[in-house]
Amino acid sequence: MNGRHREDIRQKKSLGQVFLNTDWPVRKVVDTVHSWDVTKVIEIGPGGGILTRALLSDGIHVTAVERDDRFAERLKDYYRVNADKLKGHLEIVSEDILKFDLEQWIKSNSNQKIAVVGNIPYYISSPIVSWLLPHLHHLKGAQFLVQLEFAARLAGKVGTKDYGSLSVFTQLRANVNIDCKVDRVCFTPKPKVDSALVSLKPKSDAPALEILNKVEALTKATFTQRRKMLRNAIKQFLSEDQMDQCPIDLTRRPDSIRPSEYITLAEFVFDKTNEK
Repeated sequence: MNGRHREDIRQKKSLGQVFLNTDWPVRKVVDTVHSWDVTKVIEIGPGGGILTRALLSDGIHVTAVERDDRFAERLKDYYRVNADKLKGHLEIVSEDILKFDLEQWIKSNSNQKIAVVGNIPYYISSPIVSWLLPHLHHLKGAQFLVQLEFAARLAGKVGTKDYGSLSVFTQLRANVNIDCKVDRVCFTPKPKVDSALVSLKPKSDAPALEILNKVEALTKATFTQRRKMLRNAIKQFLSEDQMDQCPIDLTRRPDSIRPSEYITLAEFVFDKTNEK
């Protein structure tokens, strides 16, 4: 989460960097982490370190994954000077978050209550969520500052324009909550859209990975034709006779199918596919 204490370092538009110019969203994240009783976090893209410093000051251990070497070096300098005054420990990893081995980090911290936080750029928001979701059940949760439009897609309700494949496979794994809106004026330079803090908490009854993968494959196909009947989208998987046996009404549109119904549909479709 980039901060205003950036001195001469300017944001790179190619990395989607924007800087918070107010501290209240940072306090919201720290409060959330404490409410989850978390002791250690991964922070994605700490930038100027406004959130990093707040977490460290409150005794949270931070693994900061920063792709931009300029900010990584600045954080190293800050920690070198202030380590003895901070309650938390800082580890800095100069790496693209999508290449970071989350599974190994989880194994290395299996004795701690852990979470993932960060201000994530819009252009890689979906890949980051996809990177996180398979491991979410090992975490206390994740809280991201994202564009409001993306938060709405994560939390999208059935039958709305925001509801899509991302909504389905996120909500099958996580309880999604838009915690608060963060107005565009809270950033420098001011973006064209508002943002939001969104929390993902692992579901205790999430389906098995095998069926989740099937649902993800199916919903990516169905929502490419979201205004047409389901029958149009799944005819690539099934024969006419097989579609007539489907437990889900195939005259419905993809955006009218609840996540739990997509499980039923995916199980049917892939069972029939295997019969061929």
